Amino acid sequence: MKKRTIKLFIFIMFIVCVFCIYKIYINYKMIKEIKQPAIVFSARFKDGDKGTFKYDIKTGKAEKISDYAFQELSYSNDYEKIVGVVWEDRFQGLAELDMKNYTFKPIIELEELNKCAKEIGLDDIKYIMPGVSNIHMPRFYKDGYTFFWEHAKDTICYANKQNDVCKMKVLYRSEHGNYSYHIKEKNNEDLLFVESRYEIYSQKIERIDINKNNLEIFGKEELLITPRKNFSSSTGNMDISNDINRILYYEKPNMYIYDFDAKNTNYVNSQHLLWQDIVYIKFSPDERYIFYAVGDIPFFWTDGYRLNFYIVDIKTGNKIRLDKWEKGDTFYGIDW
Repeated sequence: MKKRTIKLFIFIMFIVCVFCIYKIYINYKMIKEIKQPAIVFSARFKDGDKGTFKYDIKTGKAEKISDYAFQELSYSNDYEKIVGVVWEDRFQGLAELDMKNYTFKPIIELEELNKCAKEIGLDDIKYIMPGVSNIHMPRFYKDGYTFFWEHAKDTICYANKQNDVCKMKVLYRSEHGNYSYHIKEKNNEDLLFVESRYEIYSQKIERIDINKNNLEIFGKEELLITPRKNFSSSTGNMDISNDINRILYYEKPNMYIYDFDAKNTNYVNSQHLLWQDIVYIKFSPDERYIFYAVGDIPFFWTDGYRLNFYIVDIKTGNKIRLDKWEKGDTFYGIDW
């Protein structure tokens, strides 16, 4: 009986070891096969280092590419530059970073943006000190930029420079706050996707048609209603595929991809949360993978999220935790 128990134990341990080795091999193979532009993020680390960084998935290392922290940054469609909000004593406003030579390019200063905002009936935004600004989620659009104006995120503006003069208009306004938005082009149409607060316990994702000539809104369609995000989490929990046929989103405890054409929802993977939030979620550029970050909620919100980076292979469902950052590291934005 004793020998049989020992043999059974050895057999179980052998199976466990084989599984662990197989899992290590699968993870290694998955990482080596990823050939995508770098993940970019802005952060202030607990050691005092602050700026914008590119993260190499294969090595797990972050390289600093700018001393400026590009908050809520976003890649251009060709991945050759990023746009973000810079909110420091030396500059406040929208700026670009060239991803080839990492040169900083100021675009529209806060003073210019405030002047434009007043002309269209919006309140101005004041700079008090470095930190999180009240301009959110800047994105490249046409020959200019879109962004949420003010903290409530109920107004999306479009701004550009015409003869070196800032011009700005309200692209979309809602009666409630929003979490995120994406603008995509399909069949010569511009489509705005908005993830918004809806009711006390739910939120919704809408698709809104934009007239490309005068940038006027002329149609709206409700796509999904999901449980509402935590009040403490302000970043979006969705992304849109480039062909605009799929929405990636998180609904506890799973990640799903909703197919517009088929009108069905496909399960991707699970992420159970214990005193945590999903803070960022992104398709990879080729849409083969999903990147997301889980934020450990600090005790009594004495600090920001402690982030854990994950990546998921959509085809296989295999999931890898890339990095767990230090307590006290503050992230201002991530894109892939």
